[in-house]
Amino acid sequence: MAKKIKKSTIAEAQKRRKNILEFYYMTPEDTDAKELTGLIKSVEEEKVDVWPALNLMEVVLDNDSLIFQDGRECFIDPLDQEFIEKHQIKMIYAVSYEEEDSAKARRVIRDIMEVKGGFLCSDTEDFEPIYDLKSILNI
Repeated sequence: MAKKIKKSTIAEAQKRRKNILEFYYMTPEDTDAKELTGLIKSVEEEKVDVWPALNLMEVVLDNDSLIFQDGRECFIDPLDQEFIEKHQIKMIYAVSYEEEDSAKARRVIRDIMEVKGGFLCSDTEDFEPIYDLKSILNI
């Protein structure tokens, strides 16, 4: 006889299911993850960690982490290169965070954009939609 699973167990598992959002942060500024950590004002310093060898930054939020990971190797397609050259992009990060942390994640991204400029864009063929400093809080 199969063991019955309690409804509360199923409900709890559904609550824990995460919806990770993924974007790219592109900036015309030369930068690295270590430098980005110093730009963050909207969360406590002890919630920010960096792995310089990987050019990776993690910001611990309420439900999960906001991750900035070097994403330059993802852009080898000639059309991608054309977009990068047109926008004078010097650094690209793959960015991911839990949907429930969106408000806090966007504030952290805004902290970075205020100094480094650039934009957050989608992983689509034309990178749309694109969010800049003025629109980042409206995702």
